[in-house]
Amino acid sequence: ADAPRARTLDGAERGAPRANIVNRATAGRSLVATDVRQEAELSRFGELVVGSWTAPDSRHTFEWGVDRKVLKSASYGLDGDDWRLVSEGFWYWDPTAGVIRGRTVAVGMGIDLFEYTSRIADSGNEIVHELIAHGQISGSFIERWRFEGDSYVWTLEQEGARVMGGEYRRVR
Repeated sequence: ADAPRARTLDGAERGAPRANIVNRATAGRSLVATDVRQEAELSRFGELVVGSWTAPDSRHTFEWGVDRKVLKSASYGLDGDDWRLVSEGFWYWDPTAGVIRGRTVAVGMGIDLFEYTSRIADSGNEIVHELIAHGQISGSFIERWRFEGDSYVWTLEQEGARVMGGEYRRVR
């Protein structure tokens, strides 16, 4: 007797023809429309932040990743006279939810993982992040980056109250 064949996660036999597989989350959506919307949303987001930004004791850098489908970030804290990497993250278009999502992993901040759902405010010069923080500091926050020329004001709010914030200037 033949040994049982291995199966994939959806129960199909491994190696068997796979016809008519439908992703229920995206069924009925136009992939072209999704790509166009993704490009537009991420492009607006990226055009605001791509580059290097500095504050008195921290620095952020943002750059495009693979085929402009990912926006990568790195943050540095001043440690004496040296800059030390304290976080790395990325943002991407989530086609199943129709939103920009982000994840950042950090050290020495009290938050180990930042989970973002982000959007461009109607004004066009502000990015609003719904943030779930995991670590010694945890909970739900609203993080705002309001752009004015070559600077942005950063604020972190919880239950409508400002928790912290600062201003970053673009490094040219």
